Amino acid sequence: MLPLVGGCSSLPSVHGISLGTASPSASQYQPEPARHEGGTLVVGDWESPTNFSPLFNEEVPAAQVDAMLYSGLVRLDPNLQPVPDLVERVPTLENGDVKWNRTAGTVDVTYRLRAGLRWSDGEPLTPYDVAFTWGLIVNPKVQGVLSPDGYRAISRIDIRDQQRFTLHFDRVYPKYLSLFPAVLPQHRLAGIAPDQLATNAFWGRPDVVSGPFKISELVPDDHITLVRNDAWSQGRAGRRAHLDGILYKIYPEAGQLVDAARAGQVSLALELPDDQLTTLANTGAATVQRRSQLAYEQVTFNQADPNPLTGLSPPWKNDPALLQALRVGIDRPGIVKKFYGDRARLAESPIPSALAAFHDPDVSLTYDAAAAAKLLDGDGWVAGSDGIRSKNGHRLSFHLVTALGSPLRSAVRDELIVQWRKLGAEVIATEAHPSDLFSGYAQGGLLERGQFEAGLWTWSIGPDPDGVYPLEHSSEIPTDKNQGQGSNFGRFSSPDLDRNLDKGRTSLDTIERARSYAAFERAYARLGFELPLFERVLVVMASPHLHNLAPNAAPDTTSWNAADWWVD
Repeated sequence: MLPLVGGCSSLPSVHGISLGTASPSASQYQPEPARHEGGTLVVGDWESPTNFSPLFNEEVPAAQVDAMLYSGLVRLDPNLQPVPDLVERVPTLENGDVKWNRTAGTVDVTYRLRAGLRWSDGEPLTPYDVAFTWGLIVNPKVQGVLSPDGYRAISRIDIRDQQRFTLHFDRVYPKYLSLFPAVLPQHRLAGIAPDQLATNAFWGRPDVVSGPFKISELVPDDHITLVRNDAWSQGRAGRRAHLDGILYKIYPEAGQLVDAARAGQVSLALELPDDQLTTLANTGAATVQRRSQLAYEQVTFNQADPNPLTGLSPPWKNDPALLQALRVGIDRPGIVKKFYGDRARLAESPIPSALAAFHDPDVSLTYDAAAAAKLLDGDGWVAGSDGIRSKNGHRLSFHLVTALGSPLRSAVRDELIVQWRKLGAEVIATEAHPSDLFSGYAQGGLLERGQFEAGLWTWSIGPDPDGVYPLEHSSEIPTDKNQGQGSNFGRFSSPDLDRNLDKGRTSLDTIERARSYAAFERAYARLGFELPLFERVLVVMASPHLHNLAPNAAPDTTSWNAADWWVD
């Protein structure tokens, strides 16, 4: 057994879930009652959204505004627990709203909308809007939909009355609560041809919305003025947004936004780059709030044989001891301390730490340079006169590629190279333009095509452990045969990884899923195909006068509860 890789055969600790429970925990979110109503909050961002289309646009600043414009069936709180939005309650197995036929492998999910819901123009919001939204997403004539997979698992929607409807899934889809984060207005969009929908002017300034705010003014690349949508209160027992409005200001670059927050010119600065964490000591009256993102910085060791870039076998072919040495020989805590001032969390696997229920707590990667050297010695890697090791005539040398444009990532890369050099590995830094590195398979993207030996980048996982599937499952290796589908750029192929990832997505029982993902983590640690470094950090600066701010790394964004914000 290789040292320094933990493992256990027992069920992992499952935080926040009672044994035997098959569903997520209820949200514990409780906003502070407002002691003051009204006012306009100035929010700053350093990137400008191009449109407000939750179906087609994945820009982070657009998502921040979308969260205030559109309501969905369910939202996730900052602890990734579901909160009812348009619906009266979260459907679960326990409350009977979810029916799972294990034998047939089908699932039915019933929702009940709040009574009296209205669009911003006063029209009723009904299950027919939900069915319309689903129809657009699965319509092949509607091009460019971001995430249609879960919607395609729905075979039909039965509308029972003006509030109740049932989604019928023809396969188990454990991420059912992630669907319909935005419901679209049928009466406003039904007249648009499906093949014209993605480019319709509606998304530039939506005039019929369901969220707590609506747009009253928009000056591209400068500001967006949002005012309270009083129709949002319908169906919510008289509840309404506390603020009169939000002025969303766009700054040319992050440094100017930070300066504005320090000077009190904005009350909330969103999505600050985490590479500025160590420089945010002098913030004036503003406070810095941070939490781990659902994303991790990591090194991928390409397993393709032969490697598409070199035409040769990778140095780690059939050599798990080498991969483990390259992992445990890196001082990850030192890297976090040096570049993040200890303000980032170590990543132990692709599954974010926020998903505490799905971790094996005994799996961890401990830095031990002496143990790494011992592994290489025992594996036959012998140091030459220049300090670089060789085995069977093959020099321990490989290239590490990163994207141009990130000083922090380049600094982390250089630190990795220095530490690997001390271990006896020659690692050569290469850089590629992001458009070359991350473009699609058909466009010859270097990662999609496997044209690299090792690479350093960030993976974003999402709020469910199944987000690991497209990154690690062997069926997700982009090939000509599958027309470049999938994001397993490291060409990982392991029956252990596949089996446990398959199990994780074919059950609705959280305990069963926890076992599957704990087993995945143990296999992931043993195989060593990746070196997880640290979790990226969500950073915001806020005025102490702003209440109920709850930075949220989920797709719902930090604006998820803007209706609860108030200023004293």
